[in-house]
Amino acid sequence: MSATYRLLTRYRRTAGALLLEALVAVVVFAVGTLGLLELIGGAARESGNARWRDEAFTLAASALSRMWTDDPATLDARYDTTNGAGYRALHAAAERLPGVGSGVNAPLVAVDGSIPGRWQVAITVFWQQPGERRAHRAVAAGMLPRH
Repeated sequence: MSATYRLLTRYRRTAGALLLEALVAVVVFAVGTLGLLELIGGAARESGNARWRDEAFTLAASALSRMWTDDPATLDARYDTTNGAGYRALHAAAERLPGVGSGVNAPLVAVDGSIPGRWQVAITVFWQQPGERRAHRAVAAGMLPRH
């Protein structure tokens, strides 16, 4: 056998291996790129949720602060979820958040007067990004004087 024949035979055996190695490298690169894109997408989504979480908590905390300055005798009626003026103002402000509408993800205000001399208050504000199955929530709670 000539040296040329041996070289050609060895080349034919390794030619398919080079193509297979290149194909594996392309697949590994594609999987890595898809993973990186998913990571970036998740970070962007969570960044948006952090923004809305901050705004929702700010709304809940400011409503709780307003309750401190309101007349304690009318607090329960003012934040009644059916026709209270304080609740309507909170709901109007909450509609800036994504996924909050007239009948969807409305804020909740719980005013409990079972503790003598105190109002126990919890304000829950919701938001829901497009495509999400469940709403997120931010809660501010506290005890207010009742005198």
